[in-house]
Amino acid sequence: MRRVISILLILMQLLFFINHFLNDGIMFFNLYLWSFTAIFGILMSIRSWRNGPYLYENHFLYKATYLILSIISILSLLFIFFLFITRPYLL
Repeated sequence: MRRVISILLILMQLLFFINHFLNDGIMFFNLYLWSFTAIFGILMSIRSWRNGPYLYENHFLYKATYLILSIISILSLLFIFFLFITRPYLL
């Protein structure tokens, strides 16, 4: 279940980047929702780094998923912070 939630968080944050670049700044959801998703992704990745994989999970796949989740979440927060500074009308 943790892997499913983390993959969904990764896909949501990738859709945020794709949506922003394809629609040239038109946001279907506000930036507060995306920042909450990024913070939730960071908390999920921190919690997963503290816990280990289950016995039946592949260790490499487990670590790769949460490494990707933590990197994309941090990049998403940095990008949202960049949008707050450069385009304050999106608030």
